[in-house]
Amino acid sequence: MAGWIDRWRAATVAIGSIQQADIRPRNGRVSTKKFFAVVGTGVLFSLHGPGRQESWLVTAKHVFLDPPDHWQPSTLGIVFPQTPGRRVKQGLEIPLQLTEAGRRCWYPHPDKAVDLACLPLSFTMRQPKPGAPSSITWMDIATTAELYEGVPIMVLGYPAAFDIPDSPRAIVRQGIVSWVSPTRPGSEVFLIDSHVFPGNSGGPVFRLPITIDREGHLTAGGAVTLLGIVTQARIQSLPLLAGGNHVDLYLQGKTRSEPLLTPSFLSLGLVEPAYRIKQLLVSATRRHHRRKKSAS
Repeated sequence: MAGWIDRWRAATVAIGSIQQADIRPRNGRVSTKKFFAVVGTGVLFSLHGPGRQESWLVTAKHVFLDPPDHWQPSTLGIVFPQTPGRRVKQGLEIPLQLTEAGRRCWYPHPDKAVDLACLPLSFTMRQPKPGAPSSITWMDIATTAELYEGVPIMVLGYPAAFDIPDSPRAIVRQGIVSWVSPTRPGSEVFLIDSHVFPGNSGGPVFRLPITIDREGHLTAGGAVTLLGIVTQARIQSLPLLAGGNHVDLYLQGKTRSEPLLTPSFLSLGLVEPAYRIKQLLVSATRRHHRRKKSAS
């Protein structure tokens, strides 16, 4: 059943690559199954200029490049969401070329500390038919005035642990904005209280139109707007306990014991705000046009 949320889902894609794994049933021969392994989420944007329309994919920068984890793929792929009822064997995967002749095809945010990047796409997102891929436009990006603590939000993404079915659709989660910089609201990262897991990186955070304003009055109307892009989940490493005691990990060849730490997800997500998305797209568009001019 189509609903208001479908437009935003249609603009949210899974980023990853085709992999294969051996299926070992209890009885029978081993078979090989291909599957799409998610590494992150992306958002499709349509930018309009004088006599031109361009499509861009925006995501977290570490989806494309993460040196501490030795992650630097030259190619990835995106899978578009499908609507229920469409008879397709699997989601449509489109390859993404991230490097060419040793040169990066994507553009990072001009501030190296900002975890955002974008990639120009070779196709243009046209006015979508119902159930077709959609995109976000400049008018869908929220203003700084729309970002404050307590705002109800919707988060879309493709968690890595989730096996994409035949009709992939971004997982929908809800939450609220839990913290905004008091000195630079809208210009600094903010926190959301929502379940964010690996694979959600690069996913969109939308502000819902029915909310309570800064003065505590219930307001309705308006539109769904993009508040930002998820970059990571807040994780705390805690000692593993058993019976109230710490479980020690003994490393071979070591005489000193060390505590075994386990990651604990705090249900808080770190989000790059809409203002930085605008900065990224403006900067990337200029750099991309200069690159095309120099190549011609």
